[in-house]
Amino acid sequence: MSDIQLYLLEVDKSKPEAQSIAVQSAQKLESKGLKLIDLITSLEPYINDKTDGNLRAKSVGYLADVLSAVPPKVLSGRERRLLGDFILGRIEGDTEGIGASARALLSLEGLGKWDAETAQRVLTTFVNHANPLRQFKLQTERYSVVQLVDLLLAKYREPMKKLHESDPEFMPSFIAFFEGEKDPRNLMIIFSLLQVPMTEWDIQPNAQDLFDSVFNYFPITFKPPPDDPYGITAQDLKDRLRACIAANSDFAPHAFPQLLDKLDSTSMNTKRDVLQAIQACVLGYEAKTINLYSVTLWDALKFEILNVQEEDLAVESLKALTLLGAKLAESSEGPLNAYLRPIIKECNEHLEDAPTKQSEASGRILYSVSMGGQAVADKVVKGVVPTLFNLYNSSESITKRRGLLEVFNQILRAYVDLEDLQPGINTEAVQVHAGEGLDAMVRALLNAPKAEVSFRLTSLSGLAGLVSVRKALSDTQVDGAVDAVTDIVLHERIEGHGDIRTQAMQSLTEMAHVVPHAVRDRSVPAFMVEMPDCPTEDAVPGPVLEAFAQLSTERQVFDTVTVRLKNKYNAARHQGAPASYQRALLLGLLYAFTLGAPAREDGVILGKYYTEYAEPLVTEVSNGHRESSTLEIIGRLVNALLRPQGVHFQTNVYSKNLDWMTASSNKDNADISLTPFTLHYYAALRPEVTDAADIVPLLQAQATLALSPASDRAYSSTVLRLLSLLVNKFANPKTMQATLEASGIEVQTLLSNNPTPQATQVAFAIVKALLIQGKTGKLATQYLQVLLDLLATCEKETAHRFAILLAPDEILVKENHCLVSGLYKQKVFNQTVPSLTENVRLCGGANAPEPSSTSSGEVGVRQDKKSNYLIALSGLLRWLPYSVLEPALGSLIPPLLQTLDLSTPPASPPSSSHQLAEESEVKRSALVIFESVLMHDPRLLEEHVSSLVGRLLGCSSGNATQHPSTAGGKKARAGSSAAGEGAVTVRAKSLQCLALCPKQFRREKVIPFRREVVKQLLGCLDDGKRRVRAEAVRARTAWLGLDEGVDEED
Repeated sequence: MSDIQLYLLEVDKSKPEAQSIAVQSAQKLESKGLKLIDLITSLEPYINDKTDGNLRAKSVGYLADVLSAVPPKVLSGRERRLLGDFILGRIEGDTEGIGASARALLSLEGLGKWDAETAQRVLTTFVNHANPLRQFKLQTERYSVVQLVDLLLAKYREPMKKLHESDPEFMPSFIAFFEGEKDPRNLMIIFSLLQVPMTEWDIQPNAQDLFDSVFNYFPITFKPPPDDPYGITAQDLKDRLRACIAANSDFAPHAFPQLLDKLDSTSMNTKRDVLQAIQACVLGYEAKTINLYSVTLWDALKFEILNVQEEDLAVESLKALTLLGAKLAESSEGPLNAYLRPIIKECNEHLEDAPTKQSEASGRILYSVSMGGQAVADKVVKGVVPTLFNLYNSSESITKRRGLLEVFNQILRAYVDLEDLQPGINTEAVQVHAGEGLDAMVRALLNAPKAEVSFRLTSLSGLAGLVSVRKALSDTQVDGAVDAVTDIVLHERIEGHGDIRTQAMQSLTEMAHVVPHAVRDRSVPAFMVEMPDCPTEDAVPGPVLEAFAQLSTERQVFDTVTVRLKNKYNAARHQGAPASYQRALLLGLLYAFTLGAPAREDGVILGKYYTEYAEPLVTEVSNGHRESSTLEIIGRLVNALLRPQGVHFQTNVYSKNLDWMTASSNKDNADISLTPFTLHYYAALRPEVTDAADIVPLLQAQATLALSPASDRAYSSTVLRLLSLLVNKFANPKTMQATLEASGIEVQTLLSNNPTPQATQVAFAIVKALLIQGKTGKLATQYLQVLLDLLATCEKETAHRFAILLAPDEILVKENHCLVSGLYKQKVFNQTVPSLTENVRLCGGANAPEPSSTSSGEVGVRQDKKSNYLIALSGLLRWLPYSVLEPALGSLIPPLLQTLDLSTPPASPPSSSHQLAEESEVKRSALVIFESVLMHDPRLLEEHVSSLVGRLLGCSSGNATQHPSTAGGKKARAGSSAAGEGAVTVRAKSLQCLALCPKQFRREKVIPFRREVVKQLLGCLDDGKRRVRAEAVRARTAWLGLDEGVDEED
């Protein structure tokens, strides 16, 4: 059988197989095993079959597939022309297989570029003989034709333009060719190709028809199917259609009336599309065309702004006003004046009634219009500001004055934003009124009643804006504005309503960005006056110092602020100022270098800052000045400045400090008070800076401190964190066990033979470091199992320590060059949770009956073991994301339910507060997980509804987690705030879970518990904490919402 016959047999069964047959034919053409004339001859019986149009179409498809597989240079130019004539001749007499014909022509063009005449003939043939395209029902056929036309308009622009110019009838036929197309894939190309005639041809005689051909699709309401393989979105179509509408100024007489008509639509989506189309038209059309419609557009757009329906519609309308002003500013003054005149008139009318929603909207309008450019802004200022200040001066109403100043601030903001977009703009128009504005705002700020907060804040914002307008104020006026704001920051002492110091500080920082010299010359000395070298203990200027440090967030005054803080600290040290004052000054420096704007090079803070600020402080520490209240702050400051530096810089610093730090860390006379500094110092160092030999003595010294019962407990957590840091970052993973043994902190050794509480703490710190590091998997797993084995015999305090293993730590992070495994939490989960849940199961259920042969002592031991397992499990789960827990929730739910049964045994102060806080945290962790399950996978809890609801009710009552303040009088209340807050959190969280139950569970699952829940929640409504009462109301409302379906007595 011939190739065409094989093709015709396979094309309906398997298109890939049919295409492979066409590829074989192409290969024969290439190898000269088949002549082109023979190929065409073999087609004749099928391509000319008058009785079967489908057969003719398939024959053309075979030819198209062969040509698409033919390599370049196989067919001569003459053969390509003959094939082109053959295909075009067929179209003129028979349009069957029109899509295949288009594909064949696309392949021919790919084999060799056409001349102008051929390109014109191809387009006219399709336009004349396949018009309209919608007559062909298959999208794939139309798509090939659209692709061909797109190719012609893209690659043969000049011949197509000449075709249009030479034939007046061509354009109407061309427009009609695509009429009625509905397929999104085809429309994407059609909207694109139509932009060629729209933007490059003279289409004035056909403008309305061409515009209507695309506007008929407006607005786009297409919704792509969920499995759309082409990824075409409604927004893609909207963008292409919008570009067509805005392509030619000749469309304006047809576009604007129809767009404004559709702006009255009740559909918010249609309104959005209209506003975006108007913006595109303003950008695309000529200024002289826009001039004809500017006032009409303003009348339509202002309604969307003055009478806001949807905020985003108002925003889009304001954008359109900005674009209108910018477009008209390109032409002469006449069109711009004509556009601005009604805007200024209407805004001035609304200002007379300020403050109203319309006057507020007028401010937005004036800002947006002014953003059209300096020329527009200047005209707005000349037209509005004189009227604004006349109204301001003639009114005694503070409310009206505030509304007017808000509008003035909007105009000032426009100049500030324009300066960012167009540096160097002329601000003479603002200068004329700047003095009047400055006087009004300074008087309002300093003289208005302190209760008029909004008026004073408006004035404050206006001062910052006025100063930010370049050259609007003279140097003297700038100084006055800076002085007024500085005075508020330094001298106002209003608590609660009326306090505007925070906003004043923000305004002063904004001013520092624009006029740093004024802030340096005026504000900084004023701050210094308020910060004496040696204040008394009860006169430390904390708020002033805090405000001064905030100035460091502005780069241009950063160095001034930090130098003054450093000098002030040195003076305070020299004169023996109170420790609280010295600490506050150091905190100011720390704030500056962590949240301020120090100079950087390649994103790294300059090393000179360490030399100038941190090094003198480290020298003081090395000389024995180790004030406990400041050591940690110095360490944090050193960390902030040293951590980003390179290895070379850090090595020099480390070498310089090695001797004295080694002496201070000798295990025989280690100074525990230095630990807070040491922790942050070593946290800043890169691992490659230190020598492993230097770390072992330090580990030994810290181990001695941590294991000694006589050590100061105030520093114990810091010592443990330092041990974790040193093991994680500096100990060699390959020799880890040897290092730990040499340092006296090998975990198995520590925990053998009745370990002390100190040894247990150190063991947990070491294991945490190894788990986070992730480089010693076998050793870490071994040690983790040792910790798990402790739970069978240990006290509850040890079980609570499991929460430490996964708790976040600001020291053990990558920013401090620590080794942090990305999957360490998942690994710990897999190594611990299955074992813990199994041990809980083996210990028996919460209410499991005990065998008669079991002694009460054995029962107690077993319950203690079970409590330990539950506490450890809750502590580990507390820090795990829900995605990690989700696969194991089925096995976790029973032990978590039992966790809610845990109760705190009676204890006497001072331990009771600590115990209550820990127990509350255990329950809170379980409740958070139940809340997540209720929201995401409630079906997992359906078989436990009875157990869950009962336990949630128990946790929600004050008796389950009794607030210490109710249990031990004033003495208990004094030290129990953390425990009390924890108990409140448990009650509130359990009520939140209860509120979710009737919403997330099926009705038949929860309706049996409705009466009991509603009854018990009455008690929660009398809880002593407002937060708990509020959650109780929500929960009770949710349960009352369940209709039982039968009338029952309450």
